[in-house]
Amino acid sequence: YIMQVNVQIVLATYNGELFLQQQIESLLQQTYSDFTILIRDDGSTDKTLDILQTYQEKYPSKFIFLNDEKKNVGATQNFGILLSHSTSNYIFFCDQDDVWMPNKVALSLNKLKELESGNTAIPCMIYSDMQSIDERGNVIAHSVWQQLKLSPKYFILNRLLIQNIPHGCTMGINKAMRDIAVPIPSSAILHDHWIALLSSMFGKHFAFEQTLVQLRNHASNVTRKRTSFQDKWKRYSSNLFDKTTYEYFIKIRVAQAKAVLQRTCSMATATQKELLNEFVQLENEKGWTRKKILLKNKFYRNTFWHTLKMILRA
Repeated sequence: YIMQVNVQIVLATYNGELFLQQQIESLLQQTYSDFTILIRDDGSTDKTLDILQTYQEKYPSKFIFLNDEKKNVGATQNFGILLSHSTSNYIFFCDQDDVWMPNKVALSLNKLKELESGNTAIPCMIYSDMQSIDERGNVIAHSVWQQLKLSPKYFILNRLLIQNIPHGCTMGINKAMRDIAVPIPSSAILHDHWIALLSSMFGKHFAFEQTLVQLRNHASNVTRKRTSFQDKWKRYSSNLFDKTTYEYFIKIRVAQAKAVLQRTCSMATATQKELLNEFVQLENEKGWTRKKILLKNKFYRNTFWHTLKMILRA
């Protein structure tokens, strides 16, 4: 008797008519195809629902709609609701405007099973690098990690508290990881950041250096253009002393850390709790004391300059 492996892709949609079809086609072209797609729409006003309906009529057993009365809960809670309704052994997060490489599910699934090595009670998570593409599907950057200076070596609790590494659209988790993660609290900055923090504390995780997703940058989510050194310096120095933005940056991260503490109090080690408590202290401290907390615990960002800026502003 072989346990039936059930795999689910959770797809959060909201006014995604432009690229949704291309994303769904990339899911249907996966080399591993034994999965269902659980969809929740967050109150789209464009043709998103029509597109989804067409696919559901064509593949009734593949596409499952989650209908609740909540509308416009935002991306984090949209994924949160999907996650709390998914009972699969393996779950993959899907954004509406990307493109998946054909072997994404197969590779990710094999790796998750390898990490579990027969013990499904171990929380497991995988994620990968991405290519960056424009509206027409042209590749802008061959590695988003290089572009954004992200590195899996910073996938450790103290670094993740400050800056998230994995992109949700590349993430896959097993049921044990899902059970720790749900419900996703309202103070989670993003669903992927929340899961990454829990993943760094418990179980096993793996980062694929290869690009398994094409991440789309378009008008409504376009990243900042690379500009001249002068422009960068102007931006860098102008917000060097912008207290409001900085305090908000700290505030939302502290709120998330408190939620992690609350969720993990029965499972976390003394060291992990101590680190989280130190991080929470950033809220009440200013000046030198705050600088000391950042330095002592290596609460750093991914580049030297961003870290320096953050510590100078403390």
